[in-house]
Amino acid sequence: MEARSPSGVEPGRGAGGLGGQVSSLRDSCLDRWLEAGVPAWGVAEWAGVSASWIALRYPHRFRLEDIEIDWEHLEEILRLSDIPER
Repeated sequence: MEARSPSGVEPGRGAGGLGGQVSSLRDSCLDRWLEAGVPAWGVAEWAGVSASWIALRYPHRFRLEDIEIDWEHLEEILRLSDIPER
């Protein structure tokens, strides 16, 4: 029987073995949360990173192609009120 480290990993298997799997699992989890609609700031807080890091790492979750913007409504709500002349 081979000796194992205190972490339970066999000698020589540490590089790329367990660490790579944990990283993939973390990546998957973060991506799934974003896909489910969890705000980026919440995912970032849970992951211990900044929201900008999340946006750079998962840009496919922030594409606006599928969003329809009601331009007329936007123009209406952003319209400046008429300033009365003096």
